[in-house]
Amino acid sequence: MKTRRRNGTLVNLLLLLLIAALYFITSRPDAATAMAQLAYAPNYRGHAESAIALQFAVSWNAASLDSILDALAAHGAKATFAVSGLWAEENAALLLRMAADGHEIATMGDDPAFDGKLSAVQADVSASLDKIEAACGVRPALYYSGTRNVTVSGRAAKRLSLTHVLSTLDLRCAAGSAAEITQRGLNDPIEGSIILMQPTAAAAEALPGLLNGFKGKGLEAVRVGDVLGSG
Repeated sequence: MKTRRRNGTLVNLLLLLLIAALYFITSRPDAATAMAQLAYAPNYRGHAESAIALQFAVSWNAASLDSILDALAAHGAKATFAVSGLWAEENAALLLRMAADGHEIATMGDDPAFDGKLSAVQADVSASLDKIEAACGVRPALYYSGTRNVTVSGRAAKRLSLTHVLSTLDLRCAAGSAAEITQRGLNDPIEGSIILMQPTAAAAEALPGLLNGFKGKGLEAVRVGDVLGSG
């Protein structure tokens, strides 16, 4: 009987502490903002074992995409290409090749340089979905928001029934040599990571070494949807 009373007292004490903590958190002026950020948080990483995801942000400096697609095909690897609506309109043939090769097509909005209020961001992303689908017949399920406001993008993604993603690691392919990009990518990659790349000439040169390096570490290069469990 004494043991039961002690256990009951302990449970009551823990409940009181939890209630006090919740009151403290939610009574702070920035609590609403913090809760909103949590509710609309993007996916930075997946949970897949023995795999990493390659995500290419495609809206500029994409002259090396043919070489990148060739390298992925030669290694039997898959990737996600987050393209802008404006880019999709002008590059339907490349977009069709990506889809035909089994890669995942995501959106990064119509004009990735644009940011604004919820209604404007939602309209921008919605327009990109229509343009991408018109160009290749695929309607993206993923939205990579890049440098846009995370909470606004998260809310827009939810309204459009999209999965909001960012990345675990950015290889910064517009800065440095192929050797430097390779070193960044192979410096203790974590299973389930979403690795962001840009389709630059240095990225195309680095890609074979990255793919071989990942394989040597027991990691398969896959699509973002695959590491998130939605592919």
